[in-house]
This record gives sequence, C-alpha cells and structure tokens, in this order.
Amino acid sequence: MAPPSLAEEIEKASLFDFNLTLPIMMAEFLFLMFALDKLYFSPLGKFMDERDSAIKEKLSSVKDTSAEVKQLEDQAAAIMKAARAEISAALNKMKKETQLEVEQKIAEGRKKVEAELQEALASLENQKEETIKSLDSQIAALSDEIVKKVLPVSN
Repeated sequence: MAPPSLAEEIEKASLFDFNLTLPIMMAEFLFLMFALDKLYFSPLGKFMDERDSAIKEKLSSVKDTSAEVKQLEDQAAAIMKAARAEISAALNKMKKETQLEVEQKIAEGRKKVEAELQEALASLENQKEETIKSLDSQIAALSDEIVKKVLPVSN
C-alpha cells in the first residue's frame, strides 16, 4: 500500500479517471458522430450522389449528341457529294456545248475556206482558159508570120 500522500500524486498523474467520465465521453463521442452523420455527411453524400448522377446524365447526352453529330456529318458529306456530282455534270455539259460550238465554228470556217478556194480555183481556171485563148491567137499570128517569112509569097 502506498502512503496517502503518494496515492494523491499517483491519482493526479493518471491519464484517465475510470469513473463516470469515460461513459459520458463515449456518449458524447457517439452523439457527435451521430449528429455529424445526420447533419453533415448525409446531406454531403446526397449532394455528391446527385452530382454524380447529373454528370453521368450529361455524359450520356453528349454520347447521344455525338451520334447526332455523326449523322449530320454524314448528311453534309452526302450533300457535298451530290453538289460535286452536279457541278461535274454541269461542267461536262458546258464542255460538250463548248466543243459543239467550236466544231460548228470550225465547220463554218472550213466551208468559207472551201468556198474561197473554189472561187480561187474557178478564177484560176478562167485565167488559164483566157491565157490559153490569148496564147492560141498569138500562136496563130506567129505561125502566120513564120510561114510568111519562110515561104515567099508569090504574087
């Protein structure tokens, strides 16, 4: 047994008093834990769950819109393809029309050139005939002179 003065010192030095204080402290701790759970952690957990579900909902709507975007891109590509085909057809049509016009102008030019050539050939043919006629008359005159000079004329 310790002397009474030492017992008082040991009692002062003890960390916990295992009397009614421990159950009271445990009750306070449990009450604080229960109160924090009901007043702070439950609403915070509920808020976090709602936020998580909202984020998941937004993500799913984004995935849905990505399908819509893909569909719109496909439509745009189809429209561009149709426009390119239409432009190509119009260009081919214009090219054929232009080619026909060029061929018509070339044919008209050829006809003009052929007509002028025919006229020139006819003119040359006429000149040739006139030249032959004038040469024939000159040949006849020259042959008469030669005959007169070569054969004496008897009078």
